[in-house]
Amino acid sequence: MLLTNPYRPDPRVEREARALVKAGHRVTLVCWDRAAELPPRETHNGLDIIRVQSVRSAYGSGWRQLFYLPRFWRMAVRIVAGLQPNAVHCHDLDTLFVGWRLKQRTACRLVYDAHEHYPAMMSLYLPRVMVNTLAVWERYLIRHADAVVTASTVLRDEFLQTHRMPVITLGNFQDMAPYQAVSAAEAQVLRAKLGVPDGKLLVAYIGGFSKNRILVPFIEAARLLPAVEFHLWGDGAQRTEVEAATARYPNAHYHGWLGADDLPIHFRAADVIYYCLRLDYPGAQYNAPNTLSQAMAAGRPIIANRVGDLGRIVSAAQCGLLIDQATPEQIAAAIRQLQLPDLRRQLGKNGLRAAQTDFNTAAVERQLIELYHMLTE
Repeated sequence: MLLTNPYRPDPRVEREARALVKAGHRVTLVCWDRAAELPPRETHNGLDIIRVQSVRSAYGSGWRQLFYLPRFWRMAVRIVAGLQPNAVHCHDLDTLFVGWRLKQRTACRLVYDAHEHYPAMMSLYLPRVMVNTLAVWERYLIRHADAVVTASTVLRDEFLQTHRMPVITLGNFQDMAPYQAVSAAEAQVLRAKLGVPDGKLLVAYIGGFSKNRILVPFIEAARLLPAVEFHLWGDGAQRTEVEAATARYPNAHYHGWLGADDLPIHFRAADVIYYCLRLDYPGAQYNAPNTLSQAMAAGRPIIANRVGDLGRIVSAAQCGLLIDQATPEQIAAAIRQLQLPDLRRQLGKNGLRAAQTDFNTAAVERQLIELYHMLTE
């Protein structure tokens, strides 16, 4: 049984659930459908999904969500206890209390899946006193977990220093097949639709526009490189700023949100991928972004900043260029280096090789199955 807060399984949750099903485990996803937008029960891609719909709320409620979470927790405990699970896999801190209560009631095994450093992530939205309270809350609840899963090697190292249970890193890596299925001709057709002529460099940002991403300086680098095309796909808190910035430069373009099925061809169509995080954001140290592994799977070099897991992976795989400060000038300087085709090709090959060996969903699935074998044997 996997417990998750969003009403739709995110890619990480769904990948883990499918891996466990393939290994012979029976998996039920229990999640919170805050606006009752989807069926209360359904089978999706072979997974049984139960949605809690009796507790109405909305995303983006910040601290006001505290009025609704306890009601969701009570409903989730009641539902999952009736399933008599052998193990409860809690995604993110906002579901870990449910797992703790279920372990008390049913003696099930408890796995805490920390997608990110949750208190650090919430520092973008909550007052400091509430963030500190979340950190204390996590330290208390995590002591009752039988195993901890993280997406970050930095977070893994911190947990190992303070806790005795097994801690493993399952990165947000990609299924290689959709990326390998995109032909050079298909990528070229997309470039033509975007109005990017042969021989012109296309630098892309593809991802969310949350507050921790450095996006406007990336767009402003277009002023320094008028012969380079800057394209962004995504949505989120910085959308207004992104739209205003791209409107100032004829070689900068915003295209809206991309569906998951469209990601491989867009990554393959780009020459260079950009992804940098705000250094004053506490969670930057723990961020192992999907964008990085998507660039690696597509064989495209990345420009990133030297922080946490992001910097660790880029440096170890030698799959991109790292900058110290994500200013328009430093971003432009890195792009100028990557105008050399041989350098782009070598960094892209390095990333693809790493993706094919260790940074892929098959490797992650093997680790997860081994963890559950250890917990249930």
